[in-house]
This record gives sequence, structure tokens and C-alpha cells, in this order.
Amino acid sequence: MTKRRLAALVGVLVLVTWLGTSSTVSAFLARVVNTTNRIKSAVLDCTQVPLADGATRHYPLNEGAGGVIAYDASPTGADGTYQGGRNSNAAVPYPCVRPQDWYARLDETHWVSTPGTIAIAPGSSTSQEAWFRTVNSQGVINGFGSTQTGASTNKTNLLIITSLGRVAFLVKGASNYEIATSYALNDGAWHHVVGVHDAASGIILYVDGVQRASVNGHPSALTAYFRIGYENTNGFTNGFGSDQAAAHFWDYMAFVSFYPFALTATQVTQHFNAGN
Repeated sequence: MTKRRLAALVGVLVLVTWLGTSSTVSAFLARVVNTTNRIKSAVLDCTQVPLADGATRHYPLNEGAGGVIAYDASPTGADGTYQGGRNSNAAVPYPCVRPQDWYARLDETHWVSTPGTIAIAPGSSTSQEAWFRTVNSQGVINGFGSTQTGASTNKTNLLIITSLGRVAFLVKGASNYEIATSYALNDGAWHHVVGVHDAASGIILYVDGVQRASVNGHPSALTAYFRIGYENTNGFTNGFGSDQAAAHFWDYMAFVSFYPFALTATQVTQHFNAGN
């Protein structure tokens, strides 16, 4: 064997050895099999980002027409129920991904209840988010209530569209804490909203990746159900009083998540950017 051939053979053996031991290349070549993926859409940006950040509830609301199950893509697996059945559309544009896909249309008879209660407390941080699109001035995007269905007597941490078309975060604590945008978002475009309770700093409202309002306040302790598209808002200034019809969100929603901690401003911006 010539020296040139020997050198070439040694080079090949070194390359093979490096490929087998390099963590970078090995990670690239690794085959990952997901046997529990329950998401219908093949484009998962706005699912992957919340799950990577630790969402313990995540409802893409993209199941398609028919049926009643709102699948929870998080490890919790707390599948929700479309009250009144699933009312979905397939259209462009779609939040977070530009190809056509399904998304839920909610209204007075179509909203989502979820199983299993979540503990809200003044000393425990939480975050909740959603993408929504509406031309209406009404309804709860998501929040917490003492009953799984119906109008809850005790409720808190409600993200809503007010009668002025603004986004507000309503929190029941030592007093009612209510923060809102100064402008309307019922413009028919998709928007991203996040409500945060930070046990260290208070209540924060983000819209489209930017902090819009905050207040130094904390929710009272409440073990409650996570609700999507409806909850009783009676008792809040920015709510709808005893008008339960107006308390139903009316239009389109997708990618609803809950986190048992406070998302940072950087994380919120990253979640918004995933849709752009």
C-alpha cells in the first residue's frame, strides 16, 4: 500500500471516529420518535415554543370541524370540551403559521371548558396566553372560575375584550385589579395576548409581544378551572355585569396556554415572534 493510500485510509478512519463521537453531528443525526404527539397541524411553531418554555396546558384549538374534544398538547393531557360542539374554520391567514389550517370560532354557545383545577395564590406566579381575532367588543378570552361550566361565583385572572374593544386583565384580590390597553384590538387582525401574575412584582399585561400595562397587586387564593371563551365577569368594572351573553368571546381563537410561573418579557416577545 502506498503512503498516499495509507494516509487517505487513516483520514477516513479519523473522520468516521469523529462522526461517531462528535456531540454536534450526533445530535444532528439523531432520530427522534414522538409517540405521543397529538397535534393535528404539521406546522408547530406556536406549539413548540410554549411547550419548550414549560406550558402545563396548551390548547392549539386546531382540531378541524366536528367533535367536541379540545386537545391539550402539554404533558398534562387535560383535554377540554367544546361546549356546544366544535365550530371551526379553515382559512388564511392563520396565527403563527401562514399556510391554511383549522382554528376555532367561539361564540355564545361555543366555548371550551377544561378538567382539573389549578391553584391560584398571591404567592404563586402564573401566566396565560392566547392568539385571538375579533371584530366584536365582548367576552372572556381565558381565565379561572370556581365552576367548570356555567357562571362562576368566584373568578379571577380573566383576560377579556371589553365593551370598548380593548384587552383587559381582571384579577380578584384584596380589591379588584384591572389593567387594560388604551386602544381597541377588535380590528379583525390576529393578536397575541399574555396575562402574567408575578408573585414578586404584581400583574402584567402584554399584547403583541410588548408590555402594555401593570399594577402592583396579587390575586386571592382560588382553586379553579381554566376556562376558554367564557366566564362570569360580574363585579369587575371592565366586565359585563350580569350579562352572560356579552361575557362570551365571539370570534376566532388559537394556541391558548397556561404556565405555573411568570413568563419573562423576553419569553413573551419570543412567543409573539413565533407567529411572524
